[in-house]
Amino acid sequence: MSPRARRFALSLALSLGVATTLAQAQTAGQEDTPATMRVRFDVIFRGVPRYVLSAQANPVSADDRYWRTIALAPLQERVNLDANNLLRGRVDVHLSAWNAIDLTAPGAVDGRVVGDIAVGWARYHRGPWSVWAGRRFVAWGAPGGLHVDGVGAEVRLAEALRVEAIAGRPVTPVYGGLLGGRPGFDGATGAGGLRIGWSHPGALSASVSYLEQWAAGIPARRVAEASFVANPLRWLDLRGSVSWDLLGLGLMQADLDASAWLGRTVELDVGYGHLDPALLIPRWSILSVFVTRTFDEARARLSWRIVPALQVGAEGAAIHYDVAGVEASKAGPAWGGRAEVFARLSSRDRRESLVAIASRRDDGVQRMTLMRLAGSFPLVREVFGAIEGAVALDNDDFSAPRTSWYGRVSMEGPIAVGWRLGGSVDAVRSPIATSELRGMLHLTARYDRQTGASR
Repeated sequence: MSPRARRFALSLALSLGVATTLAQAQTAGQEDTPATMRVRFDVIFRGVPRYVLSAQANPVSADDRYWRTIALAPLQERVNLDANNLLRGRVDVHLSAWNAIDLTAPGAVDGRVVGDIAVGWARYHRGPWSVWAGRRFVAWGAPGGLHVDGVGAEVRLAEALRVEAIAGRPVTPVYGGLLGGRPGFDGATGAGGLRIGWSHPGALSASVSYLEQWAAGIPARRVAEASFVANPLRWLDLRGSVSWDLLGLGLMQADLDASAWLGRTVELDVGYGHLDPALLIPRWSILSVFVTRTFDEARARLSWRIVPALQVGAEGAAIHYDVAGVEASKAGPAWGGRAEVFARLSSRDRRESLVAIASRRDDGVQRMTLMRLAGSFPLVREVFGAIEGAVALDNDDFSAPRTSWYGRVSMEGPIAVGWRLGGSVDAVRSPIATSELRGMLHLTARYDRQTGASR
């Protein structure tokens, strides 16, 4: 067995071993907090071309001077485990791990065999407090959330009032191979934050938080965030969030949305959004020297369920662009917009569906029109098929170099109790490839410990 095959087999065995050991552990809990154990295992094989920049001394053609095609055949494996209310209802364990090997790479080349634990953390809770440790994704504190290796604690001060704190090291992947990132631990980095939340389900939930990140002693981000969800009326929902950069003293991101039911079949959504990309970039990053455009967006969406099986709708937005410190005459177009219409048709049992979408985007410089059609349907009993196609027209020109399209045919069905097998074939045209084919096979297994059987 080659070194890369042994590395892949070892990684696969470790992931399966962890999942199997936990799945077979005792999960008996209290009657009011039954233990649950859910495991999902996926194996994915793809055949895809990869385009990379090339600098050859004696190129055969003009294409070889700039681009080189690499045939990839990645075999990927993923394991996901969620175990709740273990050890008399006091312990939760969550794990999501992956690894991949490029079957076409010669020898044990670094970067062709990669793997990582995306999420792996355990939580102990007792009474009004809980603590956790490991790698997890924290959704609050900064736009986009934070992927962190660390520890945290939460305490419930009152029935609706909670305080949460985290501290750790942001996960910083290194991209050095064809298959993606791997963990990198260069330089001293850290993060810490505090969140105070109040929740009254069905009426109002609100929170305020503070998050700080630094790298090699340099503050990279200090963010104060506030968010809320409110239901003042039975037919009206309100949502909002604001993120403020305490280093640059500027508004990073803001969103405010309202959803209203106009009768039983019509829903209206209106909203406002603000984004300053420059404030999202850490101060130590070289990308922070580039000029970016801040934009404000006003949007509205209307959907109507004509009959239970058919829903149609439309969405539109007006966008205003601004470049700080640059004269309006040199900042480019100040206005843009987007519009979309859609229709969804589905059977009563949801086994058959059809979706059609047409959208148009214009940032004042380029126009893009997108049309998409997708449908799924049963072939034989529990075997399902799907067809999907889309085209993106650059400046509304079918022959433009950046005009792209793709088509997909896929099928999936059970092969044994708890096991499903699927596959798809894609035909693609993109700005760097006049035509190409991609293929994928997908094997999935699921296990539910609470019911005592696979599903």
